[in-house]
Amino acid sequence: MRNNIINWKAIVGAFLISILAACAHQNPWEPMIVDSDLAFDFGSATLTEPGKKKIDTYMPSIINYRDVRLEIVGHSDRIGNDSANQRLSEQRAQAVANHILATTKLKADQIRVRGLGPRDPIVQCNQSNRQALIDCLAPNRRVEIRVTELVP
Repeated sequence: MRNNIINWKAIVGAFLISILAACAHQNPWEPMIVDSDLAFDFGSATLTEPGKKKIDTYMPSIINYRDVRLEIVGHSDRIGNDSANQRLSEQRAQAVANHILATTKLKADQIRVRGLGPRDPIVQCNQSNRQALIDCLAPNRRVEIRVTELVP
């Protein structure tokens, strides 16, 4: 009976060690996606109160680490002018970064901001009705907060 217990413990121990080793090489933080339709009015780069609240619920889990690096990436849909969409995606990412800088102890050199415009869509839509197209493309309008470095 004792041998079965020891073998069982050894198996569980080996399993846990393999899981921990695999996790040590992965970023444990999934990107947080800030839906632009929640966080911004359509076509605007001004962060809304619900958007701020969503960001505020995410940040406490990472700001206590000694060295944190974030990448904030803005995205737009394909409606309208490409250069305007690029600019809007950059402005929205910067608005999120500004909010994080204003509400946490993170410094500007810990945050990288960029915009991808409409270049990385989540969904493809072909509705002919403008409002239906806007609604369908909503997932493409987003800002992602990605943890790129985390040191306890």
